[in-house]
Formats: sequence, structure tokens, C-alpha cells
Amino acid sequence: MKTYKNKSPFKQSSRLFKCIVFNTLILNTVLLNGVSFSAIAKPVSTTYKTEPLQVSLALKKSEWTLAINNEILSPFEAEIASHEKGFARQIQPLLSNNQYQEIATLFNSRPLADDSTALQLLRAQILLVLKKLPDAEKAFNSALQKMPDLIKAHQGLSLLYMQQQEYNKAQPHLIRSIELGHADDQIYAQLAFIHVKNHQPWSAIAAYRQALMLAPAQSQYQQGLLYALIAAGDLSQANILLNELINQTPNDAQLWLQRGQIALQRSDNKQALASIEIALKLKPNDTNNQLLAAQLHIAQGSSERAVELIKQSLLNIQKNANEHTNQEEVASITLQTIAWLITKQQWNLVSELIDKTKPLLKKRFNNSKSNNAIFSKNQQAQFSVYTAQLLMNKGQTTQAIKSLKQALAVDPTLGDALISLANLFKEKQQLTQARLMYVRAQTLPEYQLPAWLGLAQIEIDAQNYKAALTLLKKAFSAEPSRQDLLTNINALEQLVRQQS
Repeated sequence: MKTYKNKSPFKQSSRLFKCIVFNTLILNTVLLNGVSFSAIAKPVSTTYKTEPLQVSLALKKSEWTLAINNEILSPFEAEIASHEKGFARQIQPLLSNNQYQEIATLFNSRPLADDSTALQLLRAQILLVLKKLPDAEKAFNSALQKMPDLIKAHQGLSLLYMQQQEYNKAQPHLIRSIELGHADDQIYAQLAFIHVKNHQPWSAIAAYRQALMLAPAQSQYQQGLLYALIAAGDLSQANILLNELINQTPNDAQLWLQRGQIALQRSDNKQALASIEIALKLKPNDTNNQLLAAQLHIAQGSSERAVELIKQSLLNIQKNANEHTNQEEVASITLQTIAWLITKQQWNLVSELIDKTKPLLKKRFNNSKSNNAIFSKNQQAQFSVYTAQLLMNKGQTTQAIKSLKQALAVDPTLGDALISLANLFKEKQQLTQARLMYVRAQTLPEYQLPAWLGLAQIEIDAQNYKAALTLLKKAFSAEPSRQDLLTNINALEQLVRQQS
């Protein structure tokens, strides 16, 4: 049974941030007939958004087992018929030695319908232990037909249905057991688990608390209660319980991760970061922990630590490419981080991360799910754009142009590559090529503004003021809050009148 390793309500997206890098386009100032013209095309506004880290608490696997009463000759709910005592004495030593298959073989020689309720119940319990679920279900139901309020049969059927993940069938048998006055900690825990599966966290909380009243040291119930509290949004109680669990098992990295998750949801970023770093110390080579910590450091502005953690995750992938299952996440977060560092102009860190990423760029991994490159073709193209950004910062325009062309060969619709390449061509006075790149970029809604402004600058430089005016009016219509554009439109209108 998978138990509590659910993606909801915690997982919702694994991406911490997305950002696109745009170049700043500056329209030069010109002075014609005493009229000053200055238009500055600001980069398209992109907001760096951080979302709460999503950490799923993986609870230990639940193994629901039914304790078989070895004292079958003693009085209990259903008594063995007098003519069955010889058979009971025959199977008693087998039962004591847990020789369940031998007992099942002996039962096979007896018609189910001829047995008393007690032996039908015992048969069902034996078959349940042997995982012969259809036969066990038949035996339990046969016993309940004779004695509808047989508690052990209701308990057995609830276990059987839970093993088959038929929780709606298990629920009425659990409830009936409680109604009949026999509810142990396991009954309440099973019922709580069903409430969790049915997205009823408050009912699950009540049931788990009943289970813990009877078995306060059962860690599985404590973790189940923790999950239910978080699902219900009761973070204060969840945090109190989580601190108790951490005191009991301080070296459980998963609990520290969950503590970090709760801290994030409570906007306590300091505690969140401290908790995730402790989890990382407990599992220093865990790539998931490295990525979580890196994303949180980025959110807190700790760029150096974030880069160090991502470099470690890249090294893990490089060493064990065939064993990792989260290569895609490493690739995605690496590129997102490079993009973010570029927006912050932290070029030394950009260079470090690009250098560490290059050896893995076209490396392939082999596992049961895929035989693809760690970085997809589109990701490789975006990496080429970021590399070009770094080269431009170093003044290496020829290499930057080459890198941008490589990116566009893979993905001709990469707007930031088109704009960057157009800017470089314009700087080199290769205006025909620059114009072509701007025209291609203006077909992309997100890049229309910088494309129109770039084209307008070319027209201004060529003194085609009427064409430039048309482009600036398009830009102003798309972004009417840009008063600088309105100023330049007025200046161009004067120039157009003078030319007339």
C-alpha cells in the first residue's frame, strides 16, 4: 500500500521560478533642426516570483496485519461445534508454528458451508495471511451471513479491502466494528487513513487522535496525524507535532524537510532555510535536498550558496547519470538559476554554472523511463542564449553571434535570441540582418515591443522618421504607460512635419 506519499496537497508545481532575460534597447539621441529625440526602450517587464517550496512527506509504508487467535479452543465470539473439536486439535500445533499453508490445505478438504462460523472465520483469517484474497473474502462473508455482528469478520474484511485499495468497501466494516464496541488503535488508524484518501482531513484528524490515545508511541499514527493536520491547514498544531517527532528522531531528514515546508507556508523563511539545510547535512548527497535548498537560497538572495548546491547536484548527475530519476528537474532548475543570475548581473556565478553545465549538455542517460539527453533540445537552445549573454558581457561579440545562431537553429522562435542577435547586428551596422531579426521577433507577442523599438531605431538612424513614427505609435499603443515613448512620438511628429 502506497500510504501517504501523495503529491497533493503539497505538490503542485516543482518549479520555484521562471524568468526570461531581455536586452535593454537604447534608442540613440539625435539632434535635428534643434529638436532633441531620445527614446529608451526598456526591457519587457518580468517578475521574479517565488512560490512556497513543495515538499511531500513520504510516510512509512503501512502494513495492516490481523493477529490470529492461536487459542482457537477457548471461548470467543463464535464457538467451534462439538463435532469440530477433533479437527481443531489437529490444526492447533500447526497454528502454533505458523504453518498456515498446511492449515489451508486441510481446510481445502472441507466444504466451507459445512463449517461452523468459528471455523469459517479461522479459514478466512488463514487465507488472508496467505494473500488468497478472493477465497478469504468468500469465507468472511459466509461467516457474516451466519453471524452478522461478528466483529473479527468485519475487521478481516476491512483489512482485505484495504490491501486491495478498495477503501469505500472497507469503511463500513470499520465503522461497524466501532459500533459493536470493539475498536482498537488499528481500527481507528485504518479509518483515519481512509478519510485521508477521501480528502476528509478533519475526520482523519479525529480518527488518528483516537488511535494515538490507545497507542501513543506509534510513530506511524503520529505521521498520519501530521499529514492530516497539514492537509486541513492547521499548521500551528502540525508544527507542534512535528517538533515532537523531530525530538524523537532528530536524524530523520524527511521530517526536517517537512518542517521547512510548514515554515514556508507560515512565511518563516529563516526557519525554512535552517530546516532544509539540516536535512541536507543529514543527506549531503541527496540531489532533491540540494535542489530544494538551492531554490530557497535563490529566493533569499543567497546566490553563492545556491550555485554551490546546484553544482553539487550537477556533479551527482555526472557521476551517476544512469541511477538518477530527477535529471529533468536538475536541468530545469539549473537553467532557471542561470537566467536569474543574468538578470542580477552576477556574471562570475553565471560563468561558474555555465562551465559546470557544459559537460552535461548533450550527455545522455539510460534508465527504465527514458533514453533522452539530460537537457532537451529546447533547453540546449536556451543554454546557448545564456552563453551568448555571458559572451556579450565579456565583449566577445563574434562568439556570441555564433552561440545565438546555434540557439535559433534549434528553436527559431526564441525571442530573446532574436532580439539579442538583432542588437549585435545593429551594433556591427549589419542593418539588413538586424532588421530581419527584429521582423521575426515582432511576430512573437512577448517580444513585439523591443522589436518595434529596435526597428524604430534603425529607421531613425536612416532618417526615415515617418516609418519610425508608425513603429513608436504601435509600441505606445501596446504600452500606454510609457510616457517616454509619448515624448519621442511628439518629437518625431515635429521632424515629420519639418521633412514635409
